[in-house]
Amino acid sequence: MTGRFHLERIGAEDPSDENRMSGYGLLNLFHCEVEYRFNTEDMSLEEAELYIRDVLNRLPDGTINDICKLAYEWKTEKILSDTVEYAAGLAEAEGRDILEFMSVGEVELFRNPYDQNDDILGAILGGGTEWDAENGMEIVVRGDKVLEVREYLGYGAFAIWTESDENE
Repeated sequence: MTGRFHLERIGAEDPSDENRMSGYGLLNLFHCEVEYRFNTEDMSLEEAELYIRDVLNRLPDGTINDICKLAYEWKTEKILSDTVEYAAGLAEAEGRDILEFMSVGEVELFRNPYDQNDDILGAILGGGTEWDAENGMEIVVRGDKVLEVREYLGYGAFAIWTESDENE
């Protein structure tokens, strides 16, 4: 990607909380527009856009492979434990083909809650999967490293950092 990345349709996520902002932009991994959300007390609009452009939309092949591997493991465990009929091709999907059975609609951006000087931002890509549509999905990322791919738990920044990450 060349040039500057700009979120579009930027505004307050909740009129009662002027610090919660959201805007829309491309998420390259899933080739779709998503809603990016962040807290302006934690990061500026410019920091959010730079993280999206330089990190989330340029994930290294190894990180994408890790996302696919973790999704495959979750999918396989779920399918083996259920008697539900799944979409055609899902059982055989592996590698990057698994991305076709996943979707992301929102990305929450975070700064380390234990160390506001930590330059590494994190994100939770939220959406759904064909194998666990009931619970939703989270792809948890710190910097450009995937930490987890799992059903939605909603822990926010605390899924990315722990108190032991203070001043690392």
